[in-house]
Amino acid sequence: MIKKRIKNIPKNVSNEKIREYMISNNFVYEGTLDSVFKSIMGGCLLYLGDIISKLTGLDKTFIIKNFKEQNVEYKISNALERKKVSDFIFKLPGYIINLECNRGYWDGLIERNDAYFCKIKAELLSKGEEYSKKIKVIQINFDIFDNFEECLGKENISKFYMKNNENIIETKTSEKIHIDMMKSYNKYLNGEELTKLDKELVILMLDDYLEIKKIAEGDDELMEVSKRLYELTDNIDNIGLYDPEKRRKEEEALKIEYHSNIAKEKEAQSIAKNLLKDGLPIPKICEYTGLSQNQIAMLCN
Repeated sequence: MIKKRIKNIPKNVSNEKIREYMISNNFVYEGTLDSVFKSIMGGCLLYLGDIISKLTGLDKTFIIKNFKEQNVEYKISNALERKKVSDFIFKLPGYIINLECNRGYWDGLIERNDAYFCKIKAELLSKGEEYSKKIKVIQINFDIFDNFEECLGKENISKFYMKNNENIIETKTSEKIHIDMMKSYNKYLNGEELTKLDKELVILMLDDYLEIKKIAEGDDELMEVSKRLYELTDNIDNIGLYDPEKRRKEEEALKIEYHSNIAKEKEAQSIAKNLLKDGLPIPKICEYTGLSQNQIAMLCN
């Protein structure tokens, strides 16, 4: 079994010293960190084309030739998630593809990513119903957890659609894909043989540059990622941007904020219900509770 090395990155030193330490010890930033993930997906087209082709069935050459990164990141407008933005979005003729790298499972994660998905769909619909029918929206979730293990296919992949009780798909213009990266990573740790897709996932999860080069050797797509990871780490302007400990604290703070806001919303709903019983006008209830008229109208049902 392969063991991950422990990084002892020096503290309270210059960025140049940190860079020197990382490069001399063959450490690079992990590809699952937000900014690194976006840089890889937007700048390694051979890799992007190959892995997206495997996950969606779209032709690799079609993806590479027609790739167009979306400049606008989708922000979530609801009270619980207004600070968050989507990870990566790109366009192809007839498709919009949203990539989300989920570094851990927490209550509200799926709802948050659903909000990105629905916002993309809503924007398409605003351009006309006929136009929206011609565009398929695909969200691909790169999951570093195994919550969907019971329904994953042989290659770690699980596809979700909206269906009725007879298992008939409601629409062919929406698709969500979850891929269990941990299954591939555990194969790597146990020294098992890796498929090309396994390698494409594992390379995003490693921080040992020697191991990354070993996995990438002789493969154009993987070597493209290896080179990008080294360049990002060697760039002094990036030092400190992807501090794993800082990222962990941000994720913990997000979870705490999510549960706190859920509790506040439930309290506001409880107050609103009592005010409705007392006959107070809805505009006044909105003013007192901070809830919207639509939220209060739902409480009346």
